[in-house]
Amino acid sequence: MDKKIKIGIMGVGMIGDVHIKNIRKDGRGEVIWIASRTQKTLDRKMKKYGISQGTLDYREILQDPQVEAVIIASPPHTHTEMTLATLEAGKHLLLEKPMAISYEGIRQITEAVKKHPQQLVLECSCRHTRLQPKYPFIKNIIDSGKLGKVYHIHHHHLMRRTFIEYNPAGKWSLEKQKAGGGPFLDQGVYDLSFHLGLLGDVPNLTSIKSFTKKNLKTFPDKNIHQDIEEHGAAYMEFEPGLSYYYERGAGVHCDIANETRICGTKGGLRFGFNSWDPPIIEYFSVNEKNQEISKKLTVDMADHEDNYALITHFLDCLIEGTKPQMTPDLAAKHLDILFRILNTEK
Repeated sequence: MDKKIKIGIMGVGMIGDVHIKNIRKDGRGEVIWIASRTQKTLDRKMKKYGISQGTLDYREILQDPQVEAVIIASPPHTHTEMTLATLEAGKHLLLEKPMAISYEGIRQITEAVKKHPQQLVLECSCRHTRLQPKYPFIKNIIDSGKLGKVYHIHHHHLMRRTFIEYNPAGKWSLEKQKAGGGPFLDQGVYDLSFHLGLLGDVPNLTSIKSFTKKNLKTFPDKNIHQDIEEHGAAYMEFEPGLSYYYERGAGVHCDIANETRICGTKGGLRFGFNSWDPPIIEYFSVNEKNQEISKKLTVDMADHEDNYALITHFLDCLIEGTKPQMTPDLAAKHLDILFRILNTEK
C-alpha cells in the first residue's frame, strides 16, 4: 500500500503513546499531528516520535484537509466536545472509552453519528474483548448449543490498586466530573462488551439492584480529589431469561482475580477473559451416561496484542470496509447499564 491514512491524535499521554507505536507497527497509517494539553508534553512527544505538527488546540488538527482520521485519547470529560467537532469536520474517528460520562454526552454523540453516516466511528471497548482470541473461542462454544440455554453470568474482579498507580499522570481518573466514575466506567465497558457480546448483544436489561462504596483508599498526595466509586456490585435481570451478578472494585481492601462463570442448562464455563489472564477455559457438562465431566480448553494467545489488534481493526475498517466491532450505539447500551449501577441521573 503506497498511500497511508493520515491520522491526528488528540491526547498523547499513556494511551496516546501506545496508539502511535501501533500505528507505526501496522504501517498503513501515519500520525501527522498530535495535540496535548501542555506545551511541555507536546514538545517532548513531538521530539520523541519525530512528528512535526503539534498543537495545544485540537481544532487545528481538524482544520487540516490532509487529516483523514482522528484518535481521541484524552480524558473522558473531553470526549463529547471533541467527538462532535471531529464529525463536523468530516473525519473518521477512533474514540477511547468510556465514550461519554453522562446521558447527555451519549445523546449528543449518538445523534451526531447518525447525522454523519459516511464517517466511521469505532469505540475502543472492543479492545481486550471482541478483538482477542478468547472471545470467538467462547462464543463458538455457546453458539454450538453445548451449554444449552445460558441463564446466568457471574463476574467479579477486585483490586487494591487503582488506575492512578497504573498511570501516575492520571489523577483525573479519581474525579467523577472528569472520569464519570471509577472501575465501572474504566473496566466495566470491557466486561459488558465481552459478556453481552457472547450472547449476540440480544439481552435487554429489565431490572437492577446495586450498591457502590467510595472513600476506601487513602493517597499520600493530599492534593488528590477523589469522589469516584471504588467498589460496587449489581444483580441484574435481562430478557430473555438471563440473570447477571456483577462485582467490580479498584482501591478495595481485597484482591480477587478476574473471573467469569457462565451457567447454561446443559453446561457451564469458567475463565478469566482478559488476554493476560491464563488462556484456559474450563468447560463443565455431563456425558450421555449422565456422568459429570470437565475439560480444560486452551486458547492460543501467543500472537495476540490487544492495542495492536485495536489499531489493525480500525485501519481494516477504514481501508477494507470491515464491520466495526464496537459502534457508538452499542457502547451507549453498555454505558446505560453502568450508569444505572452508579445511579447516574438522566
